[in-house]
Amino acid sequence: MAESTPEEKLLNVIKKAQGKMKLKKDLSIFMKVNFVLVSLICVILVVFLVDLFSPKKKDVDLDIDIPEQLILPKTADLITQEIPLTKELPEPLSGTEIVKDLSLLGVVTGEYDQAIIEDKKADKTLFLYKGDTLREFKVYDIKEGIVTLDYKGEKIDLRI
Repeated sequence: MAESTPEEKLLNVIKKAQGKMKLKKDLSIFMKVNFVLVSLICVILVVFLVDLFSPKKKDVDLDIDIPEQLILPKTADLITQEIPLTKELPEPLSGTEIVKDLSLLGVVTGEYDQAIIEDKKADKTLFLYKGDTLREFKVYDIKEGIVTLDYKGEKIDLRI
């Protein structure tokens, strides 16, 4: 093996120094990333521990005078006492009463039948397929000139 020239020796020393410098640079970046990650973990841990050991908010007991009309009677009083109904609930509207604002303008037949329905209350014209919904109605069936709507189990036909 031939001895190296002084230039080759110098070149080898420079290469080794460059390798050490690159290693130091990589190590420096690695340490910075590790520092950031450890700091983030510490912040999350502190937030978790503060939340875990902080006193929980309790219901505030307010001393407010409530009018007697607003105090609900006890359950035993409800059983023995008759409560008069002051307001009668309105009768729920049937589907035929609600459907008066809807009119069938046309039916488009094809692979997927389509109904053209005018909603006079909303002032809109809608193109609906079987299964679509319109307010409380569901399009149950579409046939030539007739659309059947389902309103809470009640079937209602719209005709042209």
